[in-house]
Amino acid sequence: MKKLGVILSFIWLSTMLVSCQQKEEVGEQQTYPQIPYSYEEAIEKGDVVDMHGEVSNVENFTSFIEHVEQQTEDEIRITIYTVEGAPIFYDLRYDGKKIHYTYDDSLDGFGGPDTGIEKTTCSEIVSEQVEEGTRYQLQDCTDEVGDTFYFVAPKEEL
Repeated sequence: MKKLGVILSFIWLSTMLVSCQQKEEVGEQQTYPQIPYSYEEAIEKGDVVDMHGEVSNVENFTSFIEHVEQQTEDEIRITIYTVEGAPIFYDLRYDGKKIHYTYDDSLDGFGGPDTGIEKTTCSEIVSEQVEEGTRYQLQDCTDEVGDTFYFVAPKEEL
């Protein structure tokens, strides 16, 4: 009978420990936001994707630049993945006159306390040749959020 009590106590204690451990794991999972779609899905959706220097759909960015030059409305999303795999979203919408830019690093679990979504409006996007290809930056923005945007289109992709 004493052995049965010890066994039941052990089973109860084990159950409690597993239960507590599961709650902690769920709590940890809730700390980090869910990524809305995978790397592959981002490419399928038409995002320009930069996964550690490997760029996909760069032709969509080139098309966006052409539309800006022609003063034709267009929009594009550039998704750049951090080393840890979190996406940083750069949304550009051109209304025929101005570029409306949204910077979203809210899914970066390692980004610190200042992560979130910020917006600005810019007058133009400029380019310069760099060793890796063509670097694009926003200019004449309403605030410094515009400084968060840069994109390098690799040489072989142009």
